[in-house]
Amino acid sequence: MMRFGVGVVVGAVMVAGMTIAQGMQPLAVSVPTNGVLKGYTVQKAGRTVCKDPTVWNDFRGSGSFIVCD
Repeated sequence: MMRFGVGVVVGAVMVAGMTIAQGMQPLAVSVPTNGVLKGYTVQKAGRTVCKDPTVWNDFRGSGSFIVCD
């Protein structure tokens, strides 16, 4: 009976750990074309730099730029 209780506790801890880990995954944002990121806020060191910036994808290459007007 004690093994069953230990198994239940270990299982519950593992499920809780996996749930927390899934909630902490970074958010990936992609913009397929040039344009304005509505509702997006650019911050540096905790301070707001601008809101609704413009995105420019590099014509030749894989780079992209976020421009605060």
